[in-house]
Amino acid sequence: MEFVEVGRTEEVVEGTMKEYDVMGKSVLIAKYNDKYYAIGGRCTHMGGELSKGKQDGKIITCPRHGSKFDITTGESISGPKIAFLKLKTKRVPSYEVRTVDGAIEVEV
Repeated sequence: MEFVEVGRTEEVVEGTMKEYDVMGKSVLIAKYNDKYYAIGGRCTHMGGELSKGKQDGKIITCPRHGSKFDITTGESISGPKIAFLKLKTKRVPSYEVRTVDGAIEVEV
């Protein structure tokens, strides 16, 4: 595995997130508690773009059906909210992140 530069630290400020294409994979970068995290950019329920969802602390909510993921681990916190159904989602991949001279790098 190798680290690949995906963006600059000024592009992702505290409490925000941005999606990048990293070697053909959708990767979501978010900053939480002054640290950068990277997880898969698509919801495991129906492929919703997590970058278009909401970030509340370390929790990302998918804009399509409300599945929630922990940005620090990729773990699924709760599945989609569709009427009275309780569905489950799988975790999204998580990736190591480092910053070097203002560059955000992800290990893929």
